[in-house]
Amino acid sequence: MNKRLSPYDKLCELAALMSAYRQVRRNRGAAGVDQMTLAEFERDLETNLASLAARLREGRYYPMPVRAFELKKAGGGTRRLGILTVEDRLVQRAAHEALEPWFESMFLDCSFGFRPNRSTAMAVERVLDYRAAGDVYLVDADIAACFDSLDHDILMRLFSARIRDKRLQALVRLWLDTGQALPKSDLTASGSLYDRVTTYLTGSLDGAVSHLLNERGFGGYDYGYGAGELYGAATSEAMDSPEAAMEMRRQARKEALKRLGRDGVLLALTYSSRARKLLSPASLALTGAAVLATAAYPKLSQAVRQHFGGDGVRRIGAVQGGSISPLLANLYLHEFDVAMTKAGWHLVRYCDDFVITCRDEAAAQGALEMAAQKLAELRLHLHPQKTRITRFDEGLEFLGYRFDQFQNTATPISPKDTAPAVAALRAVREHVPAALAEARDKVTPLLSRFGGQAARQVKDRAARLSSFISRHRRGSNE
Repeated sequence: MNKRLSPYDKLCELAALMSAYRQVRRNRGAAGVDQMTLAEFERDLETNLASLAARLREGRYYPMPVRAFELKKAGGGTRRLGILTVEDRLVQRAAHEALEPWFESMFLDCSFGFRPNRSTAMAVERVLDYRAAGDVYLVDADIAACFDSLDHDILMRLFSARIRDKRLQALVRLWLDTGQALPKSDLTASGSLYDRVTTYLTGSLDGAVSHLLNERGFGGYDYGYGAGELYGAATSEAMDSPEAAMEMRRQARKEALKRLGRDGVLLALTYSSRARKLLSPASLALTGAAVLATAAYPKLSQAVRQHFGGDGVRRIGAVQGGSISPLLANLYLHEFDVAMTKAGWHLVRYCDDFVITCRDEAAAQGALEMAAQKLAELRLHLHPQKTRITRFDEGLEFLGYRFDQFQNTATPISPKDTAPAVAALRAVREHVPAALAEARDKVTPLLSRFGGQAARQVKDRAARLSSFISRHRRGSNE
């Protein structure tokens, strides 16, 4: 009898990783913080995939921090995206393929974003169906900074309710945490790989201490996956050639396995850029005693976690750019979908953009209030500038489509219409009527006043001219 594989066991299979690599290869992308490109990874593809699969099975895989950059939005503002390392992209893609069937069976029909066999055109068609059924008003809404605001504790609660495998729970928690490991200021091109990794080690002490506690049988932390693999120190100057880079990575992996043994936590502390300036041999011994005491007393482990990994700040945000983030966002917003559809609202959602169609304005106001309330329960908020109550005949643009004001149709918006110059011209055109009306209000009194003076002057000159002509005629007759 063949044993049914769990989602985690599936993503550890070599075939799953190979399939994930093909998808990542098609999407291409830049190198992450480890500077490894897809071309370098492909030079020894089978060996690299086999090593990755083994580390996943043995709990030695540990994600690297995310390289972040700002992308300007067409409508203004910026969106922060993340570039993962090649290995992290592979594992996330494999995890996505393994987890998607489990969540697809529970997602509702009102959700269209980042789901198989669904598209923006289908979401627009659903809105048109509601309009044809008699809905006139609608709530046109956007969730403010949705990906950046996902609460980790709420997300992990929702994830754990569906996926009971502790290994997958720990892996998702690691991805969420490493997405916050490096602030933007640490992701400059001038920073060396050594600086990046040592900063990352500082932010990853919680996972290392957790591994030690779990080995002692106390499980004081949310992690249950393992200390993972941490890369050794290396400078960017040593990464000039691909051969040197590969050799340095092999040495780094070998050294990492040595350091992350029985005393891995203490050695990680000594290599931390924050702690190495503070820890003397005596204080290092005291730290070791403290870790052992933490293993003996679970309540003390919580204090250690708060000191090293938890600063009391609520952990939020999922990296935009990872394969797993859209799936997690849909899982997070599934609670919102359930609440709104149970209340009978006609919801059409595409990730963080949604509309709710209604018969009258009062119903639309009620839908907006409930949407704001349910999102607040998930610690999310509506974008004040992008959320409104409107009518179909007042115009609507949704998911790249423009809805006709008087007919039940929608057409794709041309890319030319979304260009910055066109947007600027449209904004100017919208302000022209008001500007003309204001100018008219100011100019009309002036024209009336000066017009009266001009009329009197013309009348006077006409009278004088008439008198001159009359005198000239009389003189001629005489």
